[in-house]
Amino acid sequence: MSSAIKDKMPIGWYLREVDSLLTKFVNQAFESFGINRYHWQIMKNIDTHEKICKDLFYHQVHRFVNESEYESLFQELVSRNWIVLKEGKYWFTPEGKDAFAQISTLQEANRDAITKGTTEEEYLNTIRFLEKLIVNLGGNV
Repeated sequence: MSSAIKDKMPIGWYLREVDSLLTKFVNQAFESFGINRYHWQIMKNIDTHEKICKDLFYHQVHRFVNESEYESLFQELVSRNWIVLKEGKYWFTPEGKDAFAQISTLQEANRDAITKGTTEEEYLNTIRFLEKLIVNLGGNV
């Protein structure tokens, strides 16, 4: 191991620090909409897939929210009339599509602020590196 690596904190520290700071940053940015990072992930997945099955999506966030919190996230979006349950899947309502469009614009600005000073190549190399670690540790990507 090189001395440059020895002088750094363990990789787990950086991963947790970035995740903690990302959550704080995104939650503060979304505060005016009354949502958090995990509401956004649900909405983004609905936008990507048109509809999602709550049980199948849970694997993406189960390390961050427990089942009760997860259920609350969906119920909060339902109570705002942003999503609706139809045929066992969650869909956007017209109000939800409008809200998503507004929040999506904000999220694009968030992403730009978070990745300022980095290149697309650096971003993709980081993702590839993390994917290798996940696979090496027995996980799936």
